[in-house]
Amino acid sequence: MKKQKNVLFIIADDWSPIAGCYGNNKIKTPRIDCLAEKGVVFDHAFCTSPSCAVSRACILTGQHSHTHGQYGHCHGIHGFRTSESMTSTPMDLRSAGFATACIGKKHVEPFSVYPFEFEPKLNPRNPNEISSAARMFLSANSDKPFYLHVGFSDPHRSEEGFGNIPLLPDVPRIDYTEEEVEVPGFLPDLPEIREELASYYQAISRFDYGVGQLLDLVEDMGRSEDTMIIITTDHGMPFPGAKASFFDSGHHCPFIIYAPGLHKNKIHHQALINWTNIRPTIHDWCNISLPHDLPERSILSILNNPKVDGWDQTFFSHCFHEIVNYNPYRVLRGRQYKFIQNLSSNTDYILPTDLYRSPSWSAIQSTPNVSQGMRTKQHLFERSPEELYDIVRDPQETKNLIFEKQYKHVADQMRNDLDQFRKRTYDPWIEIDEQNAPI
Repeated sequence: MKKQKNVLFIIADDWSPIAGCYGNNKIKTPRIDCLAEKGVVFDHAFCTSPSCAVSRACILTGQHSHTHGQYGHCHGIHGFRTSESMTSTPMDLRSAGFATACIGKKHVEPFSVYPFEFEPKLNPRNPNEISSAARMFLSANSDKPFYLHVGFSDPHRSEEGFGNIPLLPDVPRIDYTEEEVEVPGFLPDLPEIREELASYYQAISRFDYGVGQLLDLVEDMGRSEDTMIIITTDHGMPFPGAKASFFDSGHHCPFIIYAPGLHKNKIHHQALINWTNIRPTIHDWCNISLPHDLPERSILSILNNPKVDGWDQTFFSHCFHEIVNYNPYRVLRGRQYKFIQNLSSNTDYILPTDLYRSPSWSAIQSTPNVSQGMRTKQHLFERSPEELYDIVRDPQETKNLIFEKQYKHVADQMRNDLDQFRKRTYDPWIEIDEQNAPI
């Protein structure tokens, strides 16, 4: 009898690749690291859009932000919604007889595109509430294949820092000192930033505990031998110069996958992937057919080959964050060079609300002569129509090479490749190029 194929998809909120398996020896993430030991860690995984709702729509539809229609947040006054013409993983798997659940943060609309059968109301920061709901779902569907989508709110900012107050009963608390954290190169080393990073680390460790609860549950219920597990996030950390920006600090994300039957383990994969690879991979594992218009392919066949050829570039597409954060750009990201088209470069870039009101940004603003880490404040806010970076020599993307003659051939080739991507995916923002003349 053919085994049923299941999926446990675990997604954090605003988590950069800060974990033991990504080389950070300060953070405590034992359960994530344990799965990484058994599975595959992608070193070059990128969200397609560094904004919460948009990114989740990319994951579930397999389409880019300019295609699926959910250009920004779906809640409150923002009101963006995925186009009714879109299909999704929960839609197709449910039609194929899979039990489907979204436990915790969903943050995509409408239900007709994302028709999860089970969506309990609970605290998405509480690992025990989440695991209890997951147990209820799996117990009720012990004879069916399942797609279990679990969205944690950690380590997103909250009104009380990073959700660390009040303390959650029966949830371990791991504290970090300001001296323990690593300040990334795009932030200045200020006490307020270290204090916030310590709270951020605490929320990541709480997420790790929640991951462990779910891994134990799948094992206890005898479903581990036929369940693919993915642990990832929507986008990078909620600090100025990361979230909702085109920099790698906003797009570079953790992506860990375990599939029963892997011939190798402890793999650090070198393929460049983005979040539109996720839906094809899940459908591939579950033997469910895909729409013909998806822009990317499954990674299932390359998991055992960490240095596979043909995975040397990937694309990003971003339009909005909140309704006021209009920052449309398209990016081709290769191994050495990164090419950006800013489609509204004459529009001032503004920070997402949670970053602008953060203690970190207040400290940056109030400290005389402080830079934005290795970047300047001006570089954070001012955009050129086109930008080109050598991300091997300049990983913090501090120097735009677009006007330097020796890089003209690189820019020309990447511009052509990015234009072909935009045409291939029917990017409606091409109208800007038509009216303003090609960039």
